[in-house]
Amino acid sequence: MADQVIAPGPKGSQLGRFDRDAIGFVTAMEQEHGGIVRISLGPFVVHLVSDPDAVKHILQDNAKNYVRGKFYGNFDLFFGRGMLTTDGAEWRERRQVSQPFFHKPRLVEKSPAITECAEDLVAGWEGAADRGEVVDVTDDVMTLSMGVFGKMFLGVDLRPYSAELQPATLFAMQAVLRSGSVSQLLPRWVPTRYRRTSTRHRATLDRVMDEVVERHVRGEVEEHTVVSALLAARDEHGDPWPREAVLAELKTLFLAGHETTGCSIVWTLHALSRHPEVRRRLEAEVAEVLGGRTPTVDDLADLPYLKQVVSESLRLYPAVWSYPRDVVADDTIGGYHVPAGSSVLLSSYVTQHSRSLWENPEAFDPQRFCPAHQVADRPKYAYYPFGGGARKCIGFEAALMEVQLVVATVVGRVRVDSTPGRPIGMWPKASLRPMPNVLMTASRVPS
Repeated sequence: MADQVIAPGPKGSQLGRFDRDAIGFVTAMEQEHGGIVRISLGPFVVHLVSDPDAVKHILQDNAKNYVRGKFYGNFDLFFGRGMLTTDGAEWRERRQVSQPFFHKPRLVEKSPAITECAEDLVAGWEGAADRGEVVDVTDDVMTLSMGVFGKMFLGVDLRPYSAELQPATLFAMQAVLRSGSVSQLLPRWVPTRYRRTSTRHRATLDRVMDEVVERHVRGEVEEHTVVSALLAARDEHGDPWPREAVLAELKTLFLAGHETTGCSIVWTLHALSRHPEVRRRLEAEVAEVLGGRTPTVDDLADLPYLKQVVSESLRLYPAVWSYPRDVVADDTIGGYHVPAGSSVLLSSYVTQHSRSLWENPEAFDPQRFCPAHQVADRPKYAYYPFGGGARKCIGFEAALMEVQLVVATVVGRVRVDSTPGRPIGMWPKASLRPMPNVLMTASRVPS
């Protein structure tokens, strides 16, 4: 129609550029064309959305018009139909079963699991410091995060499974989002090396979660957990959920419950190592409040600078850097026509690095989250590291609690410093992973 205004954007397919450097590409698109950009990614019409008002429109004001879709096409391969990939009544049913386990009082009750795992992590790093060894922060923190998730929500410590779960998770992070790679485009029945690897890692995830379920069935886990709630759930006919549905939800919660939190902890420690003045100030706050003891949830209110540091790390390195959606019916966003059947790609990374919203956005500056320095007229969705609207991450409070408690435990006892000559880049797949693994030298904090 003549009155339909098309959003600005580059000509021709941009799939190759997107696959080669997704972060660099979407950042450049916002800088060149603005907060709503029409892009062709192979056969798909996609609108890159980073304008906060447009983000609010999609996630909150007209959320029913935007659903999980084609870009989540491979999630079911690894995780089945779980909370991340369903919509409407099906999504609400899954969310209602798990929601009580993410309420603040229960999180506080289960929070000792965080500090127990953090204590084990720090003890290992103190030993490495005494021996002059380098520590693999990525692997160690991901193991910690698996342990925390398992102990808090499954009643099973997953750290003994970490060596097999980590490569399976890493492969899944790359495989679940569609790209233009030949290995993904070939039919699933073609017996390529990629498919064989995929089958092996899927089997690992299934086997571990099935073992967790079996431990509950045998009565080996006495406490009420997400697993027992899923096993007790009934569908609209009063029948128990099939085992496949229980496993799908567990695998989805496992992915969301440890991967993004682990990435956030690693990025925060990486940022502190690169900004010693921030680390010194944080060390001083932690030392004054804790006096060398292990932090608890009650201490977090007395550690305001810690919260600022974590908030700034989540701004610079949002673990969930993009939110793809399919458009159900024609819509108008920011004055631009968005057709039904196309897709939108919301990018918290782009929004949180926008020069129009943030002063010196590439700088790591926790002071921007100091209450006295907050910009009152900054739009709500200028900062949304956990999504927004009704589908805001179910575990955002658990994640914030874990990141703050782990960072406070580490900062109070050990310093980890970047290894020279090993630059760390961003690997933007289902989560924003630091790549390669973050290797750091450990030393004890001076008393």
